[in-house]
Amino acid sequence: MKPAPLDALLLKLDLAARLLDEAAGEVRDAKLAPVSTHIERLGTALVQVFEIQQAIHALRPDLKPAYLSEPSPNPEANKQLMGFMVDASELEREGDTAGAIEKYRDFLGLDSTPHHRAIAEHEIARLAGKK
Repeated sequence: MKPAPLDALLLKLDLAARLLDEAAGEVRDAKLAPVSTHIERLGTALVQVFEIQQAIHALRPDLKPAYLSEPSPNPEANKQLMGFMVDASELEREGDTAGAIEKYRDFLGLDSTPHHRAIAEHEIARLAGKK
């Protein structure tokens, strides 16, 4: 069997990453116990896919998407939202959906970018649909 060209392999890895990410969300939504263990395993697999993608990018920089080479335009807002998301995820995992929603509402009370506010608003809507 002839080895796959790196560009074809990268496309397959992109698909695998998207499927693993979707699967983690489905595990969470289905409450497939033990949820945190299953999501952690999927996350570990996702990290390994990313490591293979990085190895391909090292060999073939022309295959690396431009967005991976550019600095984030809002690193502080990313960091701030991530902290709130970690806290809200923990509350959601504990079954405290109202607390998770409140955490995102706290974020909305801060000065942030429209993009980051939209992410928080989306999470509030998602969580409100679980009530």
